[in-house]
Amino acid sequence: MDQLAFTTGSRRASGVRRTRLRLLHRILPVLAIMAGAGASRSAAAQANNTPPAAADSTRPAPSRDPLRGSPSSVGALGSQARGLQDAFERNHRLGLRFYNGGADATCEVPLGRICYWNNNGDVPPPAERADAKLEREQLMELLGRAQAADPKDDWVSGMRVRYAIEGGFVDTAIVAARACGGTEWWCQALRGLALHNANQHVASGQAFERALAAMPADQRCEWTDITMWLDPFQHASYKGLGCDGRRARNERIFRLAQPLWMLPGNDLRNEFYARRTMSRVHALGRIPYDLQWGDDLLESQVRYGWPTAWSVQNGGVADPRPPQVIGHEPTPSYDFMPTVEAIENPITSTSADWDPRRKKARMRYSTRYAAGYGALPHQFARFRRGDTTLLAGGYRLMRELEMGRAPYMAGLTVDRLDDTPARTVTKDSAGANGALLVPLMRPSLASLEVLAPVGKRVARVRTTVQPLTGEVRLSDYLLLQRGDPSPTPSLERNAGQAYGSLEIEGGTQIGIYWEMYRQASPAAPLQVSLRATRLGASFMQRLGSSIGLSKALTPVSIRYNDNGRPDGGAGRSLTLNFPNVPAGEYQLTLMVSGAGITDSTTQRINVRPRR
Repeated sequence: MDQLAFTTGSRRASGVRRTRLRLLHRILPVLAIMAGAGASRSAAAQANNTPPAAADSTRPAPSRDPLRGSPSSVGALGSQARGLQDAFERNHRLGLRFYNGGADATCEVPLGRICYWNNNGDVPPPAERADAKLEREQLMELLGRAQAADPKDDWVSGMRVRYAIEGGFVDTAIVAARACGGTEWWCQALRGLALHNANQHVASGQAFERALAAMPADQRCEWTDITMWLDPFQHASYKGLGCDGRRARNERIFRLAQPLWMLPGNDLRNEFYARRTMSRVHALGRIPYDLQWGDDLLESQVRYGWPTAWSVQNGGVADPRPPQVIGHEPTPSYDFMPTVEAIENPITSTSADWDPRRKKARMRYSTRYAAGYGALPHQFARFRRGDTTLLAGGYRLMRELEMGRAPYMAGLTVDRLDDTPARTVTKDSAGANGALLVPLMRPSLASLEVLAPVGKRVARVRTTVQPLTGEVRLSDYLLLQRGDPSPTPSLERNAGQAYGSLEIEGGTQIGIYWEMYRQASPAAPLQVSLRATRLGASFMQRLGSSIGLSKALTPVSIRYNDNGRPDGGAGRSLTLNFPNVPAGEYQLTLMVSGAGITDSTTQRINVRPRR
């Protein structure tokens, strides 16, 4: 299973791709810390010839930040909570367990004092010490009493939400956020964070909207700046929009990057603002990295998320450096941002524009409702319904995806990314294959998605689809698990038993459904032919086929007369025994001829050996 994490510290180059944000800062020896000695010079400072960190650089710098509260305004419990939080993080850092993974990772993204690399697939972090969990619960108990005594203490509210999330207390985080009675925008942001952590996407989005509306204008401008998620090629044009002009741009990008369109709300948008909120909380107090908060830590958390586990690591007996702190982000995580081309022109994009495993990603995100994403074997087929096209999105869950056991949730959405409302159809308790039907009026982006709640896996495909024109006389064809033997086959009836993919096994039986939008009769029958031709064949194979010595190039060739349906309907279906032919790509062409007019529809299918 893929993983992602952060680490801190410089490392030797290696071909292994990691995701640990390793502090380039050296951790003080335990005795030096206990004696109150100053922090040692960090590796980043040495490289940049910058001065060493000041003594006790882990303490937040003095500030007039209203969220911290002035000493005169902080109550007794609030003051105790501040002291205990600082002591907890000191003890937490000193007691971190050693991590035995990522020793030779390559720095993927240098960020000031820290370095990030992709660690999807590495060993998980060590379990947290039991006494650290107990100490966190004691801190949370004090924070709860302090918040009850003074709900307007923004620092206490933020820390209570932070440690509830860190400890895995989802409901407590929501209670703490709702109990916040201080600065309006801050309380709303904490609610958005807590609700997002609980997978309540709609409510979380609403809370973040209220937070942004209540913020001072300059802070709202800062929080809505998504430059860190964008390709550098886009930075200049994005910055040129200004604070007021970027809202529509943001919503378009958040929509394009949203992992699943079939779910209500936009969890990726919420994740961005949740990272802003959690980073703000981290800036208010000590964190295990043992660094003052800075732009490098902010960028790391906005781009890749905040650590949810911590450890330390050294380079072995030959490495004279003291242990280094490692922050581990949730794993596996993925790059959900589409390519620059897809952002600029989404209605011309293809499935290649959405690659969640992209290297050197500008962002990564680990969804809380799914632990893995894979490509979805699929088939799109279009059928006329008057002036509208009915799009069939077929899917097939292959064993390789390891989706986990049923039930599944399937969804098909078409969206033009303009003022036109998106159209979505979903199916709960869906099978491992089938097809969903949705009307298609204009060229749109289609997202076909399957979520396995039990296995916590997702498979999806996102690409552009075009409607059929009103002059089309022959639909696409949809592969079925078996042909429909009834005299009046229909798309709606056969969608549930769609094969769901253009990849088939040789030597298997499949069905085909299509529609003809021209009349046939015994007096004027139409000639129907179905032919499969191997692609990429050698010259000798083509020569052998042309003189009848080989059927490997044309394993399927069917022709018959269609005299029309008794009810005049458009639907047709047949069963095809596809022979056990060499694996490879074949072109399957359906052709209808009559009265001097020929129509055809072609799709490429992949044939794999039978298991």
